[in-house]
Amino acid sequence: MLEQILSQAVPIQPLSGFSQADVLRLDQLHPLISGNKAFKLFGHLQQAHAAGAETLLSFGGPYSNHLHALAAAGKYLALKTVGIIRGYQHLPLTPTLLDCQNMGMTLIFADKKNYGRRYDKDYCSELAECYQAYVIEEGGSGDEGEIGCRFLTQYCREYDQVWLAVGSGTTGLGLAKALTEEAEATPLIVGVNMVADHGERLSDWRQKMPNSNWQLLDNYHCGGFAKFPDSLRGLIQRYDSQDLPLDPIYTAKLVNAFEQECELRPELRQQRVLLIHSGGLQGRRGLGM
Repeated sequence: MLEQILSQAVPIQPLSGFSQADVLRLDQLHPLISGNKAFKLFGHLQQAHAAGAETLLSFGGPYSNHLHALAAAGKYLALKTVGIIRGYQHLPLTPTLLDCQNMGMTLIFADKKNYGRRYDKDYCSELAECYQAYVIEEGGSGDEGEIGCRFLTQYCREYDQVWLAVGSGTTGLGLAKALTEEAEATPLIVGVNMVADHGERLSDWRQKMPNSNWQLLDNYHCGGFAKFPDSLRGLIQRYDSQDLPLDPIYTAKLVNAFEQECELRPELRQQRVLLIHSGGLQGRRGLGM
């Protein structure tokens, strides 16, 4: 089922004001399993099926795009899902978590200390045994998360540059590897880092990227992950009027970075650029949008 979703055509929309730039609308991939989360889940679901798992478990915050897509995938595939939620059970459920619950996901709340153990292999093994589950890394990252990104290459070949928001960096890595396997000449991959990580993602990409045809911009995260200045609210409203919904965590910062870089480097406007809209509109719900 997921492969059918990933194989269908995704709209490409011109970016207003930029004659050479387009937006790949992954937010329109599917009503519930949308954006890059669907692509990152593909390899994980293959592994879960091979392992005979009937339960999927993963991690996320109260407005997690990943958990929302995972809950929907579980519902469609008749698999149980468990979400380890960063937060406290006594707080009201967000609209995102209510959706997850209504789609059958069991919500387990974890305080900051326990949630911080999500990358600990022993902890993940304990969870896998406790819930008899296949455990997926937060955000669908990891080697398995890169596998489905090969479905994106069909949209990227004719462009000089491909821009995308970077959280875990999985989509960028998966796309770059898939493009390198199928062609000698590949577009420049430009990642806009959403996390103030003190160079962690840059170091990771230096080790794992299949070639040197990439760039990571580290100065557009607005102070850190989920930081949202008023200037971004205005940008979101401007693009809403153009029927291009952006979210405050990823895509608004991506488009802001592209606009700012075009001001700094006018020659960028002459490049054929594809911006990947990674879906992820759950963050809008946190702002009442």
